[in-house]
Amino acid sequence: MYIAFGNQIIDSKDTIDKIENNSEFKVVKDMSKGSKRDDILALNLSISIDILKEMMEDDEININEYSEEELFEEYLTLAEEIATDLEEYIPEESILDIRAYKWDESDNDIKLVIAVTHEEVGEKKLKDIMKRLLTQVE
Repeated sequence: MYIAFGNQIIDSKDTIDKIENNSEFKVVKDMSKGSKRDDILALNLSISIDILKEMMEDDEININEYSEEELFEEYLTLAEEIATDLEEYIPEESILDIRAYKWDESDNDIKLVIAVTHEEVGEKKLKDIMKRLLTQVE
């Protein structure tokens, strides 16, 4: 899908390719159309629990010391932190909002939504759009 981005047009497929080829994230779905706006790039992403566990172990965090609820929170937080690195694959002058929302035990991954727009649109509008996107995936 083509996204109006400031005074240029970007193709969501190009961004999807960059994310999948240069990060540990997989794109589950292009949600840009679901934002009901032509200036929002929105993606449903996933990242494997195994990758998150490995990163926690590298930081010498013993996951056996966590309750399942604490581990769930740690996975969501870590997934969101890692997702901020995706900023390098989106156009300059952009703002983004990232929300991890689910531990999908059947796929053994964490699901996230990332919404990106030009900075002219503003943080407040982006947060409103993120709320709408989260209702579509939950």
